[in-house]
Amino acid sequence: MSVPSDDPQAFEFFLSTLETHQNLLHAETQAIAAKHLETIETILVKKEESLTSVLQAKENIGFDPRTNQEANDLIDRVIELQKRNGDSLKKLVDHQSAIQKTGESTLTKPIDSRLKKAYSKSMLEPKSRLG
Repeated sequence: MSVPSDDPQAFEFFLSTLETHQNLLHAETQAIAAKHLETIETILVKKEESLTSVLQAKENIGFDPRTNQEANDLIDRVIELQKRNGDSLKKLVDHQSAIQKTGESTLTKPIDSRLKKAYSKSMLEPKSRLG
């Protein structure tokens, strides 16, 4: 792998933080599928922390990571996972809202509200800050 950086360790750290973020997205995918709201909330907090680490690591490498094929592919996978999870969570929230309207709620209103707030906060910027 060619690393166009004066600091290969910084680049390796960037890839590592990006892979950690990807792993959190995979965990989030599973939590959404299982409709496990507390886990989703916990992962959302960890994702915010992880994204901060990724962005800091990106600044430290000194070049556009998209110029490296490995990093570019990983960034694309992370962005796709984030988009897919956002869509899945929206469907879950919409479904749960529909159930609430019929009086057969499996979610309590405060949890529903917290999820909407937490996820919409992380989705405010539709474009990734990674690319």
